[in-house]
Amino acid sequence: MKRLKVLLMKPNSESDELIPPFGLGYLATAIRGKHDVKILDGIKENLTLEKFENILQKERPDVVGLQIFTFHVIRVKDYINSIKKVLPRAKIILGGPHPSCSPQNIFEFLPKADFAFRGEAEIGLTKLLALIAENQTQGENLSGIPGLIWRSGEQTKINAPIFVEDLDELGMPSWDLIRPDKYPLAPHGGFFKNYPIAPLIITRGCPFSCTYCAGYLISGKKIRHRSVDKVIEEIKILYHDYGIREIHIEDDNFTFYHELVYEFCQKLKENNLDITWTCPNGVRLDSLDEKLLKAMKKAGLYSISVGIESGSDKILKDMRKNLTTAKIREKIKLIKDCGLEVSGFFIIGYPTETKLDIMETIKFAMSLDLKRAGFSLFKPFPGTEATQKLMEKGELKEMSDEDWAHFVLADAVYAPPGFTKTEMKVLRRRALLRFYLRPKIMFKFVSEIKSPKHFKVILKRIYSWLFAAK
Repeated sequence: MKRLKVLLMKPNSESDELIPPFGLGYLATAIRGKHDVKILDGIKENLTLEKFENILQKERPDVVGLQIFTFHVIRVKDYINSIKKVLPRAKIILGGPHPSCSPQNIFEFLPKADFAFRGEAEIGLTKLLALIAENQTQGENLSGIPGLIWRSGEQTKINAPIFVEDLDELGMPSWDLIRPDKYPLAPHGGFFKNYPIAPLIITRGCPFSCTYCAGYLISGKKIRHRSVDKVIEEIKILYHDYGIREIHIEDDNFTFYHELVYEFCQKLKENNLDITWTCPNGVRLDSLDEKLLKAMKKAGLYSISVGIESGSDKILKDMRKNLTTAKIREKIKLIKDCGLEVSGFFIIGYPTETKLDIMETIKFAMSLDLKRAGFSLFKPFPGTEATQKLMEKGELKEMSDEDWAHFVLADAVYAPPGFTKTEMKVLRRRALLRFYLRPKIMFKFVSEIKSPKHFKVILKRIYSWLFAAK
C-alpha cells in the first residue's frame, strides 16, 4: 500500500480559541503507522492563504484533512480553493462539528471537497486512506466506511457513524506533532494558574437532551471513558517530556461517573506530580456533590466551569436542563464552600425568551458567587431540537454559507420573536459589562493577569467577547 502524505489542519480564525488541537492529534495517532502525517494549527501559525499555499508547495500532501466548526465554512472554502489550485490531485477530507451536525448539506456549501466525516473519525479515516492509497474509492468500497459522507453520482451518501467503546484503543494524541509546550499564553478560558498547559479528555459522549446542544451528534449519546491508568500515563508524558504543569480537562461529562473521578484523583496524587488542573469546558451542576468536589480539590483542581444557561426557571425547563434556579444557587454555594473558584456559562436569546427572562438571567448571574461569567447568544446549530422546531414553525430559514459565518461568539444569527439581532447583541454586551464592571469582579480579574504578554492576550479576548462579530 502506498504511504500517503497527510496534512491535518485547523483553520485560522480570530473567533476561535488557541488550544492545541488534540482532536487532530488522535487522528494522527490512528493513521501515522501507515502514513506520513503533519498537523497544522492555523490559529497558532496565523495562517494566511499565501502562507498556506507556500506550505502546500513545500509539503505537497496527498491528502488534506480540515477540522470545521460552523463559523469556519466560508474560510474553509478559500482553503479548499487554494488546495485545488496548488495540488489539483490532492484529496480533501472534512471533519469536525459542522459536518457532523449538517452532513446532508456539506457538499452543497463546499462542493470541491472530496469526502467528509460525521462523528468520531479515527476508524473511518484509517479505512478511507487505505482506499485512497490503492485508488479504490468506488462506491461499493465507500459504503462500508463508518461515518463517511460521500457522493454517489448526484446523491450525497451518509454512512452511519460508530463510536469506539474502548477509548484506550485510540491511544493518546500525537503530542510530538502538536508540541503543547510551544503554545503561547492563550489557554481555554483565558486564565491559568501554571504554565505550560495541555488539554486532555477522559470521556466522550453525552446522554442528556439539552435542546440547544448538538454534542451527541459528534460523540454519541453513550458516555465512554478511558482507563485511568492510560490517562495518568499521558499526563506523565506531558509532564516529563513537554514540561506541562497544568491540565485542562475538556470533557463535557467528566464528572458523570463519580468512581472514575475518585480513581483519577487518587492516582494523580499517588504520582506526586506538581500539577494543577481545571475543567474550563464546563461540567453539569447536577453531577456535583460535596464528596466529589473535595476529592478533586485535594488532587489539584482549583477552578471549575459549569453550564447554568438561564436565570429563569421557565427557560431552564424549556431547555430541558434538569435544573432550577434554586438548585443552581445551592450548587454554586457548595462549590465555593469546598474552596474552589467557579465560572458559569449563560445563553441569551433562547427562542421562548422574553426581555424579562433575559434580565432575570443577568440579575441571577450577578447574584451568584461566580469568578467569571460567559454570555453566549443562542445559536440555531444544525441538528438540534431547538433548531428543528424553529424550522418547522417557519421561524428560521435554511442557512447559507454567509449565515454560517455569523456563528461566532459575539454575533447574532437568530433573534426571538419581538427582538432584532442588533438588540440581542446589545443585550449580551450589557450582560457582560454589568457582570464585570463591579469592583470585586474587576479586581479579581486583573489580579489573575500573569504578565504584560498575558495582558495583551486578555485584551484581545475582551475585544472578541464584546465586539468581534466575524
